[in-house]
Amino acid sequence: MQKKLAMTPKLDKNIIFFARLLRASGISIGSDSILEAIESIKLVGIKNRKSFFYALQTCLIKRPEDMKIFAQAFSLFWQNPKFRDRIRDLLLPQTRMQVAEEEKEELAKRIQDTLSTPENSKSRVVEEETLLIDTSGTASDTQLFKEKDFEMMSKDELQIASQSVKELLIKIPKRPFRRSENSYLGKEVSTRESLRRAKRNFGSVIPKLVKKKEKSRPVIVLLDISGSMENYSRMMIHFVHNLMQKHKTVHAFLFGTKLTNISFQMKNRDIDVALKEISKATNDWAGGTRIRDSIFTFNKKWVRRVSSSNSIIFLITDGLDRDHSTDLFKQMERLQKSCYKLVWLNPLLRFTDFLPKSISIKRILLNVDAFLPIHSIESMQNLTSSISKNLVKEHNDIFTWHNKIETQSKELV
Repeated sequence: MQKKLAMTPKLDKNIIFFARLLRASGISIGSDSILEAIESIKLVGIKNRKSFFYALQTCLIKRPEDMKIFAQAFSLFWQNPKFRDRIRDLLLPQTRMQVAEEEKEELAKRIQDTLSTPENSKSRVVEEETLLIDTSGTASDTQLFKEKDFEMMSKDELQIASQSVKELLIKIPKRPFRRSENSYLGKEVSTRESLRRAKRNFGSVIPKLVKKKEKSRPVIVLLDISGSMENYSRMMIHFVHNLMQKHKTVHAFLFGTKLTNISFQMKNRDIDVALKEISKATNDWAGGTRIRDSIFTFNKKWVRRVSSSNSIIFLITDGLDRDHSTDLFKQMERLQKSCYKLVWLNPLLRFTDFLPKSISIKRILLNVDAFLPIHSIESMQNLTSSISKNLVKEHNDIFTWHNKIETQSKELV
């Protein structure tokens, strides 16, 4: 049986610091993986460099796309003692305080900026010490950007995100039309077309197959532009513009303190021109929220003009309405009955422990067919995937939210 190496405290701490450096570089590493790495080094030892390298890699790296970052970090950390000391000085304070999730996402950038600046003007730093772990462009870095909340993005990141939204491929589900079209894979035989072709074939009747035509379902977007939705609504404008450029039957409305139809402005192919026209048409941007009044106006004035039993309505709002003495439930119930599916997109679902505690949220949630998050690039990609699949899974998940509301009501009683 192989004997375990007596682990020195210094080597034990260095492995922990190395794992923290990998975390700061964007690699997800749990505490169990660090303990496994320490135990594996006790068995393997430190005499053979390759064995030491692969032992740490096996325990700390779970995804193939992180191999490149690990190799670069290993060569810097374990071969350059000055680099290791500077990393330790940076990571030691992190063990004495709790850092918010948003700060953890920016930790790698702060380490990068700190290492690129000399500690003092008199000390000369070797060129190897200024080498940084470049995670930009890697798979892990791209995934972190996709998962990042729009509210936490800088101006430059928002521009990149808006470009990514423009490139999303949005496939609207189709519905069968009453007319038919010729198809070799059709399941029905068209008697009229078969007899018509028989005239050209000297009386010989050759059955012609047909199938039902399909048309894209109409889409209606109701976008909240109140103060609590400001950062998300600006990004959703790009999403709606992309949707309107690729599909004909799309109508868009903005609501804060009042409802505004922006379908005509959004038809412009230039998004900058469209945004200028929208700013002229709306004067309640980043203001208050009157969800009930806006839904009431839509039901009374617009629902018969733009909506039908075959349409899909996207309600994009956080659902926070201060006035609880209204008939919001009744207006949402009418809105749901006037369309094929009512989909609620809520940025508050970015919180894993989100619960429908607000009265207005409960009233809306009981009258929607799907409840989805909309706070990042990844959530938008998941939304487009769900739309193309006709929102089957999300339609079933809505019953889970209804059960949570019933559970809360029983607890209060």
